[in-house]
Amino acid sequence: MDRRRLAAAGLSAVLPGLGQAFNRRIQLAALFAVPSLLLLIAAIVLVQLQSPGRLLAWIVAPQVLGTLLALNLVVLAWRLVAVGQAFLDTSRSGPTGRLGVIGIVVIALLVALPHLVAYRYGTMLGDTFARIFQGAALADDPGVPPPPVPGDGERINVLLVGVDKLPNRSATLTDTMMVASLDPIGKTVSLLSVPRDLVDTPLGDGNVFGPKLNSLLAYADSHKDQFPKGGIRTLEDAIGALLGIPIHYYARIDFVGFIDMVDAVGGVDVTVAKGFEDPGYDGFGFGKRGWSITAGPHHLDGPNALAYARSRKAAGESDFTRAARQQQILVALRDKVTSGGNLLFQLPGLLDAVGRTIRSDVPTDKLPALAAIMEEISHRNVVSAVIRYPLVHPKSTRYGDSQEPDLVAIRRVAADLFPAPGTAPKGWTPPK
Repeated sequence: MDRRRLAAAGLSAVLPGLGQAFNRRIQLAALFAVPSLLLLIAAIVLVQLQSPGRLLAWIVAPQVLGTLLALNLVVLAWRLVAVGQAFLDTSRSGPTGRLGVIGIVVIALLVALPHLVAYRYGTMLGDTFARIFQGAALADDPGVPPPPVPGDGERINVLLVGVDKLPNRSATLTDTMMVASLDPIGKTVSLLSVPRDLVDTPLGDGNVFGPKLNSLLAYADSHKDQFPKGGIRTLEDAIGALLGIPIHYYARIDFVGFIDMVDAVGGVDVTVAKGFEDPGYDGFGFGKRGWSITAGPHHLDGPNALAYARSRKAAGESDFTRAARQQQILVALRDKVTSGGNLLFQLPGLLDAVGRTIRSDVPTDKLPALAAIMEEISHRNVVSAVIRYPLVHPKSTRYGDSQEPDLVAIRRVAADLFPAPGTAPKGWTPPK
């Protein structure tokens, strides 16, 4: 009797209604099976029609995620009811023995476990994306003018900011500033790195910021009377004015948390074109000064990936060469995250690291469209450039060694790199 009851319960655990059919309860079998089959078919169709990236981007929208989490609990309750009914079917008489009690508990746990895991991962995902996209709340501040919004088919320009605030530093410096521009028609991405030591940068309102550009964000945040938009929006406007393009969104990355992100996905793979040795590297993450790397393929963990992205004082290296390396690391990280594999097991650590590391104001309702564009872009369609000599000229100022911009030349390069949607972008290579 216990074995028959457990067989019925086990069948309904696989698909509600099967256990009822086993017990020859045809009407109950149809009642439990039809909704379950419809939901299963809908899920299969959705997975087949959407890529993992697009599906994830759709799921993380707060309204969608909340609905799915509630549906997950409803389905769990439905399956447990089906299992319990099949086990306790009134047509079977006789007491339940020890085998039956232990067996039904095990079946119930096996039914509940994936739903509880899905709920846990779902809530983690929701918390992470709520932290990441909290910057979008600025758009609702009546005291802050709304930023430019890309129209249908227009380029989407995102400012990527790397904040080099280490534990032993009091200043918050944006030592990495990069514009990523997505062409939704031509399916290309253009990357342009802006030097941190740029001075006399136009702010877009007729004024000029004299000190180094990497100090603008912190200065504007601490001088709200002069910069009511705040640091990040002021920096967006400045770089937009420098390049002659609108900056629609931003993504801010904390370099310290970047280590955890790389480690969470098991490291990144890069091919180093030219090896170098930097004895003056501060050794963050290693506990000792100095860092070096040889030419060729490398698998880098978090501290080494950060060192590869930050090192700039080796012979033949500079802010300009490290800007190119930073672009390489970001592409490598994107490839590792989208490659699938065992990412599911790395997801908790990755979500925690991402939630502590990244802030952005990209509207969550635009994530599915952005994910769709990114998935259609291959390595061949990523064009990158670094603003360097002769677009800028070295200059000694009271702020130290600086770079004076040639605005006409910079905007000419930007026009080629960020052309009209559907037009192939042109990269720029500095003269020998």
